[in-house]
Amino acid sequence: MTVSVRSITLMAIFIALNMILSRICSVHIPFEGVEGIRIGFATLPLVLSGILLGARLGFLAGLIGDVLGFILAPSGIFLPTFTIAAGLHGLLAGLIAGSGKIKDCSRWRMYLAIAVSQILVAIFLVPCLLQWHFGIPFWVTLPARLITQGILIPIYCMLIYAIVDRVKFGYREQSVGSSQ
Repeated sequence: MTVSVRSITLMAIFIALNMILSRICSVHIPFEGVEGIRIGFATLPLVLSGILLGARLGFLAGLIGDVLGFILAPSGIFLPTFTIAAGLHGLLAGLIAGSGKIKDCSRWRMYLAIAVSQILVAIFLVPCLLQWHFGIPFWVTLPARLITQGILIPIYCMLIYAIVDRVKFGYREQSVGSSQ
């Protein structure tokens, strides 16, 4: 698999955005001494990377973003399972949206990619990991996660659709300009 300079650049931007949004621009709600819920837009760049760059690079962006974020601003102990969960946001979105083929991705397929990645990872996987690692019961964080994702998923859909629509428009302009 060859990766273009454009893809590497976009991936670096998404990683930087993920680190900023997760470590600085998020509200952290602790449960029993550990971070139980993080409210913010940290996964938006990961889902966007999966949709725009494909499942592999989306997964890689999540892994790198989580590891670098932990190195630069550690909070607690490093748990690789949460790193894999971060990567799954990009992987699932990329697999469902069409793995980086932005021209073929419909609006509803994109919405489905966003919803499935958020529901599977943020609502189900992360609470299971919190229970496994820290003993926080799954059902304790579930109501807050359902409310949070019920608000964030539509916002993610609007923001990501607006960004992808602009990127598609940029592709059309480049292809029209290059043919003349």
